[in-house]
Amino acid sequence: MSSKTGSPRSEASGKNADKKSSAKGQDVNGALRRAYESTVDETIPQNLLDLLSKLD
Repeated sequence: MSSKTGSPRSEASGKNADKKSSAKGQDVNGALRRAYESTVDETIPQNLLDLLSKLD
């Protein structure tokens, strides 16, 4: 948020807020990466493979 639209912030508090946002962003990135990797590593159930083969 810029100081034009809200209350003025000191430069130091702005830097701290940026660091917190960056840390939260890294946490979210890591969580999404772990969720994606665990999904990719899952095996496909045989009944789904059978169903897909019927579509060919």
